[in-house]
Amino acid sequence: MTAKKLTKKRLAEYEKIVLKLREKTIEDMDAIKETSINDSGNLDSTARDSNYAYHMADVGTDSQEREKSFLWYTRENKFIRYLDEALDRIKDGTFGLCKVCGELIPHARLKEVPHTTQCINCKNENPS
Repeated sequence: MTAKKLTKKRLAEYEKIVLKLREKTIEDMDAIKETSINDSGNLDSTARDSNYAYHMADVGTDSQEREKSFLWYTRENKFIRYLDEALDRIKDGTFGLCKVCGELIPHARLKEVPHTTQCINCKNENPS
């Protein structure tokens, strides 16, 4: 049984939420990129000024921090894709409909997880 679609007014509200979240995520990605660049830049200048090689633990820590930054950046990039898909669903009018059962996803869930494609019941039955 397919439920009715969300109103244009409600879709516009969700579009604002998604766009605001997308903007914040892009800012976070820029901060991750900036922090990574600054951290590696500081290490290079220290290395030039030092007559001693870095300790293995320092090199390992630096490598771990770069990897962590890369993973955070990748995670945020994936989140941007989910938000872009939500914007596409808003434009084509399918936003807010559960892709499994076709029912409207409750407002509280959409407000908290605006990129969701499943209602709580279907998500609990098919966690993926």
